[in-house]
Amino acid sequence: MKIRTISIYLATFLGAILALTSCTKNDGPITNKVTINDIPAITTKIDASGSQAIDMLNLASFAGKFSVDLYFPGTTPPTKVDIVVRKNGSAANVKVFKAGVTTLPATFSLTTADIQTLFGAAVALGDTYDFAPNIYVGDRMFEAFPATGAGTGAGVIAMPGFSEFSRFAAICAYDPAIYQGNFVVVSDGFGDFSPGEVVTLTKIDNTTFSFIDPYVTSPLPIIVKVNTLNNQMTITKQKIGNAFTWNLGYTNPNMAVAAGATSVVTPCSKGLTLAIAYTVDQGSFGTFNLVLRKP
Repeated sequence: MKIRTISIYLATFLGAILALTSCTKNDGPITNKVTINDIPAITTKIDASGSQAIDMLNLASFAGKFSVDLYFPGTTPPTKVDIVVRKNGSAANVKVFKAGVTTLPATFSLTTADIQTLFGAAVALGDTYDFAPNIYVGDRMFEAFPATGAGTGAGVIAMPGFSEFSRFAAICAYDPAIYQGNFVVVSDGFGDFSPGEVVTLTKIDNTTFSFIDPYVTSPLPIIVKVNTLNNQMTITKQKIGNAFTWNLGYTNPNMAVAAGATSVVTPCSKGLTLAIAYTVDQGSFGTFNLVLRKP
């Protein structure tokens, strides 16, 4: 360890000597051919008063809002900015949304029709649209989404409260009106339910529903919670009955579903998949998928 430390210090010392001896007093000032631009940091944030995503089940309802402002108040503003939008993360698919903005902060509104007109194509499930500024300092432009290299906001991403761009994604938003009533079993890896069997969902509130497993004695409601930000479902480990009817020796059956991409509602297709972990007093069966669809 001491040898390594000494080597590092020696290398640093020699590097410093070389750096000092590589310049002379006759080298002169920085040549006029070198231009140094002071590029202001600009943050772009979605406004909470507008739509946070594009709901594929109600495209006309989308009313997005976002703001563009200097990240450091009081700094010299750019000459102007052009607000551009990138589709699906591709720097080859960028359009100008608003050109020649000279006053910051500025707030912008947009609709599904605005986006479709810009790109000449209908919004599709899974699309993402990122809004950010091209920054002009004098007659030079610094792109938000360049074909190569980092964009104008990349250098300060880790700063608290900074947002490089505002992203609006096309999703199927959770609709509690869908997730109630009769659903049909598509498959059940655990084997309690058979394909085509009907399972009834009962709405508890706008983010919660329940169902029962009829293959237990004294069945209890199984409470399912939906995270409406990502459509993932969870079931806090809970007892679902006293025993399985197909083997009364398996007592106090429990279900649990952890948050994850394998347990989601899919409102566009009116379906859901639950990756359920099954346990009893005697041990664990493992995790199995239950897939339901609304007819």
